[in-house]
Amino acid sequence: MAVLRKKEALIEGAEPWAQTADAAALSNNKYLGRAARSELALRNAMENVLRGRMPDARMCHEMVMGEGRVRADLVAVGTDHIVAVEVKGRYDDTSRLLHQVGMYQLCVPEVWMVVTEHHGDDARLIRWLLPSVGLMVCGNEKFDLEWEAKNSPDLRVDLRIEHEPVPRDPIPEMMMRICWAAELEAICTRLKISVGSRPVRKHMVSELSRLAQPIELRREICTALRAREALWRADPAR
Repeated sequence: MAVLRKKEALIEGAEPWAQTADAAALSNNKYLGRAARSELALRNAMENVLRGRMPDARMCHEMVMGEGRVRADLVAVGTDHIVAVEVKGRYDDTSRLLHQVGMYQLCVPEVWMVVTEHHGDDARLIRWLLPSVGLMVCGNEKFDLEWEAKNSPDLRVDLRIEHEPVPRDPIPEMMMRICWAAELEAICTRLKISVGSRPVRKHMVSELSRLAQPIELRREICTALRAREALWRADPAR
């Protein structure tokens, strides 16, 4: 499987941080593979949390946003609400975490950080800067040591909510840039917004921003993402 489909992003897939967790977990690089498997354990635990909170949402992994500059580890797409999650396992680098969650906030209403206690201080500092971001910390103090010993994505993960997120309105233009050009064209068609016979992405974003109501636009984007087929790992399209 290709690391990223060309139409999904402008991200260079050869970079370690741009690989899907699945590809990284199978990497010949021992450090990279171990880090990815640890992160997957946390991600799966957070997915279970979101399924309890948003039972009708579609769960999607590795979704590109922020004009192709970042990729959310986990995204829950409801009918009119989107949650983006960034996960940092014990061996992950947090140097990009502020940039990642900041970009997510521009694109979607609700953002979470999920980290092990090893990265707790970094995440808390970022939340001081961005207080609307939610924070979940692995409550198993021995998680890192157990992970070293068992090296299993099925290892039990106990997540502790330190701070609930405060949903906020994203920037419509940034939210629309999560969508592919064909999805934007379909939205324009459904909303009866004329963009010509050969629509250009920039023009579609401009016209939708000008003519569509924000809540109407959010519902349409959710509809597009819930129906998207080409994703690394996701619930069935709806």
